[in-house]
Amino acid sequence: MSADRKKIGLLLIIVGVILLALIIYFGFIKKAPTTTTTTPTETPVIAQLPPAEQIPTNPGDKPRKTTYDISSETPHKINAADLEKIAMAFAERFGSFSIASNYGNFTDLKLSMTDSFKTWVDTYVAGLKEKNKDVTSYYGITTTALNTEVKSFNDQAGKAEIVVTTERSESKEEINGGVAYQQKITLKFLKVNNEWLVDEAYWEK
Repeated sequence: MSADRKKIGLLLIIVGVILLALIIYFGFIKKAPTTTTTTPTETPVIAQLPPAEQIPTNPGDKPRKTTYDISSETPHKINAADLEKIAMAFAERFGSFSIASNYGNFTDLKLSMTDSFKTWVDTYVAGLKEKNKDVTSYYGITTTALNTEVKSFNDQAGKAEIVVTTERSESKEEINGGVAYQQKITLKFLKVNNEWLVDEAYWEK
């Protein structure tokens, strides 16, 4: 009986020692694992753009592929109003000349003349140069177009007549030294190869 008690007592002591060891181990020796908070590495966010063909565009962003062929445009057809403007410009240049410029205004206007009128102008200029070759002082005439009157305009026949009222000033000694006066000039146009050219010019006496 005593032997059993000794065994039980010894067993209890062993169990107690084991329990004590376990308490010491878990309570003091084995520390709780340290929780380490790791900051995740930030990965830069790259915006994923849709394919180029899916990106919406404004109408103004799209390149214009339309090509304009100017040769396909209908050429402007000169009417009476257009010819009036041409007549005014021609009258001013035709009526303004001087010895100093060697009558260059007539040469400049030859592109706007018919062949027959060019011939007449050459003869006219030669006469002016002969008439004024001995003049030592300045001589010139300045002309300004004031208004026009369409006497006739026939596009189909290719003929037109326009009267231009001008203001002229004749200077015999100094530029712009003369008295201004009004004078009309009649211009007759002829359509040659779809181009209106001056065929005749008459100053009113």
